Amino acid sequence: MMIDDIDMVNIRNIDLNLLTVLDVLLAERNVSRAAERLNLSQPAVSGALKRLRGSFKDPLFVRAQQGMRPTPFALGLIAPLKSVLQDIDTIFATTEFDADTADITFAVAATDYAQTTFLAPLMSSVNRFAPNIRFSVVSTDGRRLPEQLDRQEIDFAVTVPEMAPRGAPYAELFEDRYVCAIDANHPLAGKRLKLDQFCKLDHVLVTPSSDGFFGPTDEALAKLGRERRVAVTIPNFLSLPSILRNSDFIAVAPERVLLPFAEELAIFPAPLSLSPVKMIGVWHELSDRSPAHVWLRGRMTEVATAMK
Repeated sequence: MMIDDIDMVNIRNIDLNLLTVLDVLLAERNVSRAAERLNLSQPAVSGALKRLRGSFKDPLFVRAQQGMRPTPFALGLIAPLKSVLQDIDTIFATTEFDADTADITFAVAATDYAQTTFLAPLMSSVNRFAPNIRFSVVSTDGRRLPEQLDRQEIDFAVTVPEMAPRGAPYAELFEDRYVCAIDANHPLAGKRLKLDQFCKLDHVLVTPSSDGFFGPTDEALAKLGRERRVAVTIPNFLSLPSILRNSDFIAVAPERVLLPFAEELAIFPAPLSLSPVKMIGVWHELSDRSPAHVWLRGRMTEVATAMK
């Protein structure tokens, strides 16, 4: 049976709660996990699935080695189902978002850099206007980002344009420039670093992925026919200042994440041209009209404007 063949009378007769169960089952593909997420018993979820099968006249799921596998018909329901549920949320939401009384949680994916530079002031701003709003921040996983947005596991992601799902709505937030940082007592601190000296130093590379010892700086050097020695790679910026202090290492990193350590580190321009870091906020198109999402995007724009 194709989706277009579904009798609208049957759709009107389906309990909206059953559609919510189906949405979670499509996301989890496991009755136990779906029951836990819905705060229902496993028998209740199994009963709801039985009713859904009868309503749609399709098995919807078949057993697999791990959990359940959606039928082709069920897979075709994912997008329209999310659209219907979002429309229902919009219908029942107030036309004007009341920040004073709003009691919701926003799930946001962001790297430690985005958390430090952007989310920290954003959450502080939101807390002043809407004290009952909570944030659940998770690390960015570029490979899962489209899936996280599709399954509504996250509301927003603060990331670079290259990691944004194709076609997803987004807003430009801010830019940052790459600079060099060494220990304040390093022999080269306070001096104008030449490219030859830069390439001979031992470098620390911050990379959230396991792409080895190659990053944007190495790409820029390769265009000049040069290369550097990356001695250390780390997954985030948290430990970078500690690694640079009392060492001969050098790092190239976004300026905003280094400035809080300006008294301990010597921060100066890189001896080669590097493209700026561009950060965007991205969300799923189904959230475009949500009053709560629209309100938060407004706060994001205000914070981003203040950073320019």
